[in-house]
Order: sequence, then structure tokens, then C-alpha cells
Amino acid sequence: MRFTIAYLVLVSFTFLSLTPAGVSLAELRADDGFELDELDLGLEDSEDEEESDKKSEEDEEESSEDSEEDEEDAPAPKRASKAAEESEDYTSTGKKIMAVYMFEDSHTAKTASHVAAETASHLAESKDYDYVGTESVLFGSSSSWMKSAKRDFEEGKNLYNDLGIEEAIEKFKSALKYIEDNIEKVGDTTLLSEVLFYLGASNKLLDEDEQAESYFSAYISMNPGKTPDDPAFSDEIISAFDDAKNDMKDAGKGSVRVQCNEDGALVFIDGKIAGMTPVILRGISSGKHYYRIHKNGFRDAGGKVTVRGDKTVSIDETLRKNTSASAVAELEDAMKSDFGSVGMIRKATDLAEDNGLNSVFVVKASLGADERLKYQGYMIDCDKKEFKKTEAVFDLPEKGDASKSASLQQFNKALVDDPYEYKPISDLLMEEAEMLGLAEKAPAENADNDDKEKKPVYKEWWLWTVVGVVVAGGVVAGVVCGLGKCSGGGSNGATLDVNFQ
Repeated sequence: MRFTIAYLVLVSFTFLSLTPAGVSLAELRADDGFELDELDLGLEDSEDEEESDKKSEEDEEESSEDSEEDEEDAPAPKRASKAAEESEDYTSTGKKIMAVYMFEDSHTAKTASHVAAETASHLAESKDYDYVGTESVLFGSSSSWMKSAKRDFEEGKNLYNDLGIEEAIEKFKSALKYIEDNIEKVGDTTLLSEVLFYLGASNKLLDEDEQAESYFSAYISMNPGKTPDDPAFSDEIISAFDDAKNDMKDAGKGSVRVQCNEDGALVFIDGKIAGMTPVILRGISSGKHYYRIHKNGFRDAGGKVTVRGDKTVSIDETLRKNTSASAVAELEDAMKSDFGSVGMIRKATDLAEDNGLNSVFVVKASLGADERLKYQGYMIDCDKKEFKKTEAVFDLPEKGDASKSASLQQFNKALVDDPYEYKPISDLLMEEAEMLGLAEKAPAENADNDDKEKKPVYKEWWLWTVVGVVVAGGVVAGVVCGLGKCSGGGSNGATLDVNFQ
């Protein structure tokens, strides 16, 4: 019996010595897909390894059809990291950032959602942050369809340059179908724009003027004021493009009413933020437009809509919850109850680390009795463990005129564009300690020396300063270490109007 026990102990130590340094069996079991019989001890023959590799390749080919569905159900961190690695699907143009927009109550949401939409638009246009691309990955999905769209587009361009126009059109249409079938996942509309222009140019070369104008118009809606200068496009094509632009100016404009089951969702029209649900977007040019509806914690919805002059067309979508984004709901709850506190910032930094984010952006709107808007914002740099905050009180701008509010624009620039004013997150902890009376203040400089001599040691200010520094230092270190793990609430709102010109 003793021999058996000794033998088992010896085998156990031998096995443990073969595991990576510092890795426990519990950690190994916790690893995704790990099984004990998969541990490579170097005992297998090379022939077995070759057969195993061959079987893995076959299994990979068989599972390729199901990969897209599995990807959509995968946790947000895995999707985000995969998208970052696959540059063909997702290319970051700035820091990864998630934004949260909050309203104090339903009345504020009814009357101030257009202000939050303007802030979101300012953030989306920033060159320092990749707001739209990041959230598209976090709450949408990254799929192989983009590779197929790019492949067909490049093949179409080669055919176009070789004057194989009809074949090129087929390739461009194939690329367009891939994109339109997944329009709710499109954060960057650059490829879509290029496909539309090439389709317009190709149809013009075949004297299909009506089709050419339709594609050109869709391109112009996404890129107002822009004219492609590629030498591959002849003067005839550029002239037809300019004609389409002039026709759009003369054509009547319509409106789009957008609503969904979640109020406070951002509405994108042709790749640009246009408002928050529910909203009526006015001044939309006639023709085909692409829309996307986005809200943190939900899968985006999207599609196409045709607008006609002096008419209103309605969009009504249902957003489905993203089961892998439960942490977002927890963060929103923390922000509502602990806005501006260390607890809120810690939640934000935890979520940021779990999702591969660099920053978290938070704004909160509330209306006073005088109907003036109190607007507060935090920008949290989770990499540097720093934050900055901005606050403004101003008259609520008219719906459609938020971009003209000087106070709002100053707030947006201070929160998004200004690289200064950041403070260590530990400073916020010290501020809270002072508010709670946990930090002692030094006595006045003119205090009487005799009085100080009469005080017992336990009442001396310097003693408690030292104790306070030690205690606060320990708390700060704990919080900072905890921070090493480093979105708008819904509302019952009436329809608001936004002029989109």
C-alpha cells in the first residue's frame, strides 16, 4: 500500500513538472477547449502528429460554414481582438473607445437627445478615436463577408481597367450585395462608397444613364462635396457625376421617421450620425440611403430606405440584446447610481480592459427647473489610468440647431479634442476622502505655538497627516491596482425633429 501511494505521488510530481511554470491545473482546465488528454508531453510519434494536423485541417474546412454564427455569439472581447488582428475586416484609425449617453429622466431624454447626438457626432468625427469602428465590432460582428466584398471589388476594378465593363459590373454588384446584406455591421462606409461610384462609372460607359445617376446619387449622399480624382475616370464620367450632383440640389427633399424598441439608440444615415431614436430626420435628399441603428448592448439593425421629395418614410426596427454584452448593462447601472465616482470609473476601466478598449466616454444630461441643460462629461483614459471631466450649463438649443450652440461645441471640444486637463484617477479617490472627512486639514499658519505644545500627541496635526498619507496611500494603491483591469439609457420619449441639411 505504501509503495502504491509513493508511486502515485511520484507520478503526480512528474506531471506537474511538465506543466508551464506558474500555471496551475485549475488554470489549465479553465483554458478554452483544454482537456487533459490534449496535453502534449512529447510522447506521440511524428506520424500521429501528421494525422492529427490533417484531421484538424479537415475539421476547419467542415466548420467554416458555421463560423460566422459562432462568431456572433462569441464574447465581445474575443470578437474585438479577432477583428483587430484581421486588418481586412477591421482597421483601427484611432484609439478604441466606447461611449455612454445618459439622461436624468424621460423628460430630459425627450428634449435633449439631439444634444447627445451632436456630441456623439463630434466624437465620431475625431481623428484620435475610432468610435464608430470600435462599437461596430463590440456590438455587431466581424465576418468573412467583408473579405469576399473586397475580393470582388478588386477583381471588378481590374476588369474595369481592362475595359471588360460588363464583367466588371457583375463583380461590383456582387461586392455591393455582400455589403448590403450585412449593412448593419458596416461601421466604415469607404468600400461601399467606392463600389457605388464604380458602378455609376461603369453604367455610364454603357450609356445606362439612369442607372449611373442612381449610383452616383447614393455616392454623393455619403460623400457630399467630394469628387473622385482617379485618372481611371474620364471627363465624360466626371461630367455625368457633376450633373447628378446638380440634379440632387434641385430635387425635393423628404423626411425619415426612425423608431425602434429602444429609445436613445443612435441613428446613422449614410454612415453619419443623424440623431437618436425616436427621431424625424428632415431635409434628406431624394434617392436611396443606407441606415444603421446602434445602441450599446444590442445588435445593430440596418437596411436601405428610398426617400422621395416632400414625403415622409418610416423606419421601425427591433434591436436584439447582445447576450455577450452583459457587462455593459452593469456599467450603465453603476453610472446611473454612482455617476462621477471612483466606483463608476473602476467599472469603466474594468470593462475597457475586458474588451480591449483604450478609453471610455460618458456624458449625462439633466434639465433644471428653468429648463436650462446641465451637461456633464467624463473622458477616461484606461491605459494611463487618468481622467478629465467637463461640465456646462446652457440654454437648450432648438432641435436641429445643436451644432450652432457655442456652449455645446466648447463642451465637446474640451472633452474630446483637448489633450490636457487629465488627472490621475487616484486624485478622485482623495477628493472623495476629503468629502467624507477622512482627510485632515493642516492648522492655520498663525496658530499659537504654546497651544501646540499643550496638545497631546494624538491630537497633533502632523501625526494624523502621516497616518492619513499612509492609509490613503494604501487605499490609492489598492484602487490603482484594481483599476489595472481596466451605455445611453433608454427612455420613453416623444418624437423629436432634427433638420438634416
